[in-house]
Amino acid sequence: MGNTILKPKLTIDEQIEHMKKKGITFSCGVSEDDAKEFLRNNNYYMKLSSYRKNFYKRSEGKKKGQYSNLDFAYLKELSTLDMHLRYLIIEMCLDIEHSIKVVLLNHVSSDPNEDGYSIVNNFLSFNPNNMKILSRIQTHKSGEYCKDLIKKYYPNFPVWVFLELISFGDLIFFCDYYAQTTGIRIVENKYMNVVRDLRNAAAHSNCILNNITTRIDPSKQIDSTIVAFIPDNRGISKASKRNNLNYKFAYNFTTLLYVYDSIVGKSLKSTRYSELTEFLKTRVCRNRSYFLKNDKLTGTYHFIDKLVDILSSRV
Repeated sequence: MGNTILKPKLTIDEQIEHMKKKGITFSCGVSEDDAKEFLRNNNYYMKLSSYRKNFYKRSEGKKKGQYSNLDFAYLKELSTLDMHLRYLIIEMCLDIEHSIKVVLLNHVSSDPNEDGYSIVNNFLSFNPNNMKILSRIQTHKSGEYCKDLIKKYYPNFPVWVFLELISFGDLIFFCDYYAQTTGIRIVENKYMNVVRDLRNAAAHSNCILNNITTRIDPSKQIDSTIVAFIPDNRGISKASKRNNLNYKFAYNFTTLLYVYDSIVGKSLKSTRYSELTEFLKTRVCRNRSYFLKNDKLTGTYHFIDKLVDILSSRV
């Protein structure tokens, strides 16, 4: 383990005391006893405390190193908003996955030279990880919803069955292969990798709103297509656009919206954008007073809110 410093295990009482030493208060409607109850039944310390990264620390004075204007209620609220956002992200990613399959199968069906089997066989022959892909499919053979398909077709799948059985990541690989062999690109890998990461984070209940103030690696260029996706003179200034896209959360969520807007059909988009609008304008604003003094959080909120307004107006 080298020079790794091992952090001691803390009881819930010790967790509360540790937060107090960090400058976290308990004065906005959530008492210390309420916080203990919340940590016992609703969330756990490591996850909840990760949202601290969105708040500023004092850089001087007796309270140097402590958080400024951070109450336990703010952390609790962010964890709740994160939960709601994860559900929306999962729904959006399922919409994207479904839409990719529909578009892909339409192209395959329209190709007179393709029987639906050869493209899968060629993909598996071409892919050095073909055995891993087949192995991942085999792990579902005892599952109630896939076993009949696997039993009937394994290992010679028609594309319409294959797409039902492969993982989201393998679907991205398959789309890339299809683009290389036919010249028809359904989705861009570089954007789908961001979507996949968000999908996995949401599906595994990882924190998403804990890095709102984290900048992207300065060595990475902001993708010009993502920049162009946000129209000028529609309530988002060029300065706001550039500034927000330099932060991981805003950039990744904008990329998700770009892919969603590009491939998902009008009816689904209308439904999902309405849900996003409801979330942003109602649930997110319920305790907005908690975050009014945090310029980065409020700035990110206004950026995402305006972008969703723009997208909703197009549907």
